Amino acid sequence: MNLLIQAIEGGSMTKSQCENNKTAPIHRSWIKQGVIGTVVAVGLGALSILPVHAQDKTIVWGKKLEATLLDPATSILASSWELLHVVYDGLTDTDENMEAIPGLAESWEVSADGTQYVFKLRQGIKFSNGRDVTPDDVIGSLQRMMDPKTGSFFRLQLGNVKSMSSSDSRTVTIELEEPYAPLLTALSSSMASIIPMKEVNDGSLDLQKDTLGTGPFMVQSHAMGDEWVLVRNPYYYEPGLPKADKLIVRIMPSDQALIAGLRSGDVHVAQFDSSPDAKMLLQTLDNVEIVQNQQSNMYWLVVNGVKEDSPFTNQLVRQAVALSIDRKQIANMLGGGAQPSTAFAPMFNACDANQLDIFERDVKRAKALLKEAGVGKMTLDMPNVPGAVNDAMYAVLQKNFADIGITVNIENMDEGTWVSKVWVDNPMSVDLTGLWYAGYSDAIMVPLWLNPNKAGFTAGYQIDDAEMNAAVDGLRGLAGDDPNRPAALQNVCNMIHTQANHIPLVTRQETMAYRSDLIDASGIKHIDGYANNLADVETYTLH
Repeated sequence: MNLLIQAIEGGSMTKSQCENNKTAPIHRSWIKQGVIGTVVAVGLGALSILPVHAQDKTIVWGKKLEATLLDPATSILASSWELLHVVYDGLTDTDENMEAIPGLAESWEVSADGTQYVFKLRQGIKFSNGRDVTPDDVIGSLQRMMDPKTGSFFRLQLGNVKSMSSSDSRTVTIELEEPYAPLLTALSSSMASIIPMKEVNDGSLDLQKDTLGTGPFMVQSHAMGDEWVLVRNPYYYEPGLPKADKLIVRIMPSDQALIAGLRSGDVHVAQFDSSPDAKMLLQTLDNVEIVQNQQSNMYWLVVNGVKEDSPFTNQLVRQAVALSIDRKQIANMLGGGAQPSTAFAPMFNACDANQLDIFERDVKRAKALLKEAGVGKMTLDMPNVPGAVNDAMYAVLQKNFADIGITVNIENMDEGTWVSKVWVDNPMSVDLTGLWYAGYSDAIMVPLWLNPNKAGFTAGYQIDDAEMNAAVDGLRGLAGDDPNRPAALQNVCNMIHTQANHIPLVTRQETMAYRSDLIDASGIKHIDGYANNLADVETYTLH
């Protein structure tokens, strides 16, 4: 298990669906049901028409965590996104530098003012059951994801969409109210996957249990907690791909099991998530290529700024805690791959730390702020789901807080209890906690989560700050090449650090490894912010 919970991405529903959420339209009770519930899935592709191969070419992927949330629009777990990327496609894809490239759309045109996108769909694309993909599927998939009734946490991450329409069987037009720089790359996310709307609407496809996409592989069978078996999609739009006939996904929670699988050759590609020891352990193996891709994903410390009796309703106390944190020590404890980070991941180059008033560790100033706030020694509770990353990070934080007179009791608990305390209870029933957010493809996307009116999964701990909300909204309306964008990014970054409610820590380093003598998986090397850890799997070749 990674820091506290495998992925912290949020979710949204109508207010009537969540009696615990009193301030926002997003849906903490739904999150609990989604994370704790389990799903048994089978693919609906027509397996009887699969071609017969003289030699079964099978790739085995060792994966730490099960994929339990299969509806692309509402899945909040990166462990599920990883599988969904293999089964579904979006209008766009991203290259190794996380730039937009064609997906189901072979091309697009953007208006001069950045508010109209006209996509041309590929000729003859089909779902894995053989049915043609239509503009109705594309528009219906995106409208469903953006509909508040669906409960997608990602629904606002396509910008302010004015309308969607089609003029013929291969053209889809998206009109925006204002420019939105990340639209093309956001459309590559698993949340924006194109799903078969005819089957969804007639009830023949239950997205909670079944999968039916356009991706290179389709689900043949699934044994919960054990393995997935996926086979090639005979209708995949790229000629000659996938190169493998079958992809077996084995759920292998421990580093030791993954190492043993690579050593024996029973596993071709292994995913170690954010294990701090993975790189060191892998260096003892022959013929193993270690991949640590640059990530926009980040760990954060969040403090309870909304509970009436919380000490963190006082900004001086929040700032004191922020100034006590030694980010470099945390990065070192996590194996050296992580980087200290401002509110915007380093890869975005969007925030100059030298311009931040609240960033570098300053124990003397932190103590002075506590004194100014009239706060003496405090004892606080911080929940933890035990694991190598969690434990290492919490050990540093506990020591940092002790240096300014704050005693933190770390309370170990299971993931479900943590979810209830942090995301279901409103306000959250703990003082502070650690978590991680996916960083996506543009610096302007994560700040939306700091507006509890729009990203209600944070409503249990995030202050509703009208000035910062307005600044974030203004930033999101700027085109990527707008000359005002750099200053607007720096301003929002300053506001986040000064508010000190969401306190950025370090980047999250994923480790992947593959047997280079058994498989060519060079496409796995890429910049990522959407948990597409098996990128370009359709191109992987067995030796």
